[in-house]
Amino acid sequence: MDKIDISKLSYKELRDLMEHAEEEVESRKEQAISDLRAEFNQKLNDAGFSIRELYPEVFKLTSGSAAAPTKNKQSSPPKYRNPDNLEETWTGRGRVIGWVLKLAEEKGTTVDAVKNDPAYLNPEHPNYKIHLADLDK
Repeated sequence: MDKIDISKLSYKELRDLMEHAEEEVESRKEQAISDLRAEFNQKLNDAGFSIRELYPEVFKLTSGSAAAPTKNKQSSPPKYRNPDNLEETWTGRGRVIGWVLKLAEEKGTTVDAVKNDPAYLNPEHPNYKIHLADLDK
């Protein structure tokens, strides 16, 4: 490759040249990666392999369980139980679940009113008596 004589360029011309050169380098890098990826994928396909088979250690690290350690979540026992279907329960935390919304709608009331109705407390909850006493206050 022939050397380019930049000694006679002004400061502005040098800055413009650098900017255009950086843009061109980035563009060519992206194109080279794209070309290599296509060639690599074709070779894998022709050989009958998947990228996961070729690099299992990479995918093992990026799977949710190995890469990001999870906090020990303690599940809360269900505080509320649907008296019409005892298998339907709710902890009272997070998103309000379907049977609670449906019940509030049918009664023409709010979710808070359902939560404050002792008929929907779960008697199997370890703090059932405490919850019941709180509602009586």
